[in-house]
Amino acid sequence: MMKIRATADDIRTELKRRIEACNDLDGKCRSCGVPELRSMRSKEADGPNWRVDALPELAPGCFAVILKIVDQARLEFELVPSQSSS
Repeated sequence: MMKIRATADDIRTELKRRIEACNDLDGKCRSCGVPELRSMRSKEADGPNWRVDALPELAPGCFAVILKIVDQARLEFELVPSQSSS
């Protein structure tokens, strides 16, 4: 599967969109925080190249729901360095 190449900011924006659109647990998780991303070396050629270290500001019961959203995004997105303007 071809992954979408995106910066950490772009991936976090997409995670935020998915969290806010989530209907699991009657929408209880929509206000949960968006995790920070960290680059990592994949163990597999087509494996994820980023991870999250913590899931901030989670409503009670939302850990599994948010983790599912993050795991799906890790399969879809490849983290690329941000382009800084000079």
